[in-house]
This record gives sequence, C-alpha cells and structure tokens, in this order.
Amino acid sequence: MCQQSDFFVASCSQAWTEGRKGIVKLPTVEPNTVKLYIHWAYTGNISLDLLDDDPSASSKRWQTEQIVRLYIAADMFLDRFMKNKAMDTLLQRMDDGTYYLSLVPVSFVWENTITDSPLRANILHWWAATIERDYFIKAAKSLPTTFVIELATLQLDLRGRTRAAYRPRYKNRSQYHDHGGKDVRCSKWCSIRGPQEEG
Repeated sequence: MCQQSDFFVASCSQAWTEGRKGIVKLPTVEPNTVKLYIHWAYTGNISLDLLDDDPSASSKRWQTEQIVRLYIAADMFLDRFMKNKAMDTLLQRMDDGTYYLSLVPVSFVWENTITDSPLRANILHWWAATIERDYFIKAAKSLPTTFVIELATLQLDLRGRTRAAYRPRYKNRSQYHDHGGKDVRCSKWCSIRGPQEEG
C-alpha cells in the first residue's frame, strides 16, 4: 500500500503512533471503500464484484457511489493514480450509460472535496448535460447551495453553445485527471501506473 500512497508512507512511519502500533484507523472511510482500495493497490484494478455480498450491489446508483467514494478516499490517501483510475471508471460508466448519481453522493462530494476538484467538475458537467428542469427544481432543496450556484453558473456559461459543450468529457478527459501539479494533457488515460503525458 505504501508504494501507492504517500498517506500510508507517512502513517506507517515509526514517527507516528499508527506506524509504531501497526494500525492505521480510517474512521471516515467505509469498509467497502477500503476493500476496493486494497484490491486496487495489489492488482491495479477496480472490481465492484468484491462487494457482491452487499444487498445493493446490483444497483447502478450504488455502484457509481462506491466509485465516487473510492475517488475521495484516494484523494485523502494522496494516490493520484487511484484517483485517475476511479475517474476513468466514472467516465466509462458515463459512456456506457451506467452512471447514475443520486443526491446523497453529490452532497458527500461537496463536503469532502476542494473547490477545484476534478470530481466536482465532472459531476457538474454531467448534471448540466443530463438533468431535467423539473427534477432539478425538486432536487435543489436537498443539494448543497454551492453546488446549485456552480451548476446555475455553468448553465449560464453554456447557454447558446452547441450540445458538445455540455459534454466536455468527449473532447478532453484529461481535465478530470490529477497530473501531480503539472499543466499537461494526457496522451493516454492516466490511471496506468507511470502515465504517459504530453507537456
């Protein structure tokens, strides 16, 4: 795990209580998320099949939420390759029509990410492209105010533009990746260990 995550390198250091005891507590990360992350660390794959024992495992909403939670955990663990793999999985689910996001994960993302998070941008773009007006009016009361304002601003920015403007993931998936502070555009998806990038 330490090969993937600077968080675990620090946590397992003898300088910290966790490292001396050999126990790293993750009270804000759900057990399913930990299970997916450990599997990723050892195999490089996200496998929702590991969670088949959960009664909700067949729900596309639930599956999307697990990947969103995995992205946020990877952010906390300082593992940009896992973040990119989770993002690529979300983008693939969007392409396949298996991406469903209920209101609870949207609130969870806005509570647990920074303002310029690629995950936030991804969710905003998806909502701008797919959400119906009547649903949004009902849902807005349950969503974070900052999300509603950001979505309204995005909708205003996109007014009068082509339909393609609402789906930027087709043109530039790189915008949703963490490139370690570099201003680059991916030549391939960045979820591969040792991504190839263009400067």
